[in-house]
Amino acid sequence: MTPYELRFEIFKQAYTMLNDEFCVKYDAVRERNTKFGKSEIDYPNFPSLKQVLDQAEIINTFVSSK
Repeated sequence: MTPYELRFEIFKQAYTMLNDEFCVKYDAVRERNTKFGKSEIDYPNFPSLKQVLDQAEIINTFVSSK
């Protein structure tokens, strides 16, 4: 695996982690709003590119440490 492929894999992992977290939060809010028949709880924002890159940096730092 080349360094470029490794970085892309880390990026994909970061995206997947944040997307999964978003989906869990979104489903919880949707269920609460449906249960109570209201839309009082705001839905979470989808992860931005900056958030994904920040998460990828955290993963890369962990993987690269000795």
